[in-house]
Amino acid sequence: MSDTAERLGQKKFQFHWNANMNVLLILVVYIIIITIVQAVSITPGKFPTMISVSNLVNVLSQVSAPGIMAMGMALIMIAGGIDLSVGMLTSFVVLYAAKSFRDFGLSLPMALLTAVLFAVAFEAGMGFVISRINVEPFIITLGGMICFRGVALLVTHSQEVSMNNAMDPLKNTVIVGVKDQANLAVNVPPYIFLFLGITVVMWIVMRFSKYGRRIYAVGANRQAAYLAGINVKNVIFSTYIINGALVAVAALCLLSRVNTAIITVGQNLEIDVIASAVLGGVALSGGKGNIWGVFLGAILLGMIGNGMNMLRINAEWQYVTKGLIIIGAVSAAAIVAEVQSKRQLKAKQEASALESALNSAGEA
Repeated sequence: MSDTAERLGQKKFQFHWNANMNVLLILVVYIIIITIVQAVSITPGKFPTMISVSNLVNVLSQVSAPGIMAMGMALIMIAGGIDLSVGMLTSFVVLYAAKSFRDFGLSLPMALLTAVLFAVAFEAGMGFVISRINVEPFIITLGGMICFRGVALLVTHSQEVSMNNAMDPLKNTVIVGVKDQANLAVNVPPYIFLFLGITVVMWIVMRFSKYGRRIYAVGANRQAAYLAGINVKNVIFSTYIINGALVAVAALCLLSRVNTAIITVGQNLEIDVIASAVLGGVALSGGKGNIWGVFLGAILLGMIGNGMNMLRINAEWQYVTKGLIIIGAVSAAAIVAEVQSKRQLKAKQEASALESALNSAGEA
């Protein structure tokens, strides 16, 4: 065998960079920068820092609701769809739950349950139209967003509704007496564990189940999935049903956090939800993405707002920073994908050269 054949025959380890690593790197760099700025600009120990326990738990509390919604959005996007209505659906759920409990005479469990059922029914309706009539999900969910806003305003007559602390058990800390280095109490609400639990369950479903593989197949190529025997319409329909349930659960977590239902509670929330999925590597074209990437994307967006609030930076700059980070992360993912594609092409060329060299050696 020639030297060239021996060289090509050696297997070399290659580290495969992915979308999760992009988000994780940006997150770590951002935390380091904010921590350094805080260290030189504030008195140590007087205020919580970016990496203090109380602040990290606070970030988890803030991102739990949009993070849960991002899990449902990831399913829809991986299957090749999108849902612009999740923000206004959130507003409807919190307003209906509060209004039905306070003014309609429903018990709290019944109010919450019916709010979830309404959310699932609304999403199922949109999913049915999208999957059966084969129309653009962008247009249908845009119409749904407008419709949900109107229904929410009709239910409450454009008024805010207070829950009078009825949902405090979902907000109160499950770990009592814990304080950080700044002597601030660490509040660990139950919905943090709900967020983590849903993340793990969704990861298991998408990573190991036949249903998860079908979602990827439908998003990658619907025609090929159909020819492979997958019921494409039912898969798409099911992703919207699951998304409706997750949006409702997240909305109720958000209601327990803010205690007051108002139409603006879900306003523009769909932007953060979709951004979390995109940052996590979910492709708008479908067929690509993973749950832990979405989890990191939600944490990153929460850290951006939290860090800039701690530095007393205006909200306008927060939007600018979020936009630039999203652009940078998506661009970096595209560059990494291009580099990996070239590596794969090079590997195929080397394998072809190896085969030719082996054939030549055999003939000799």
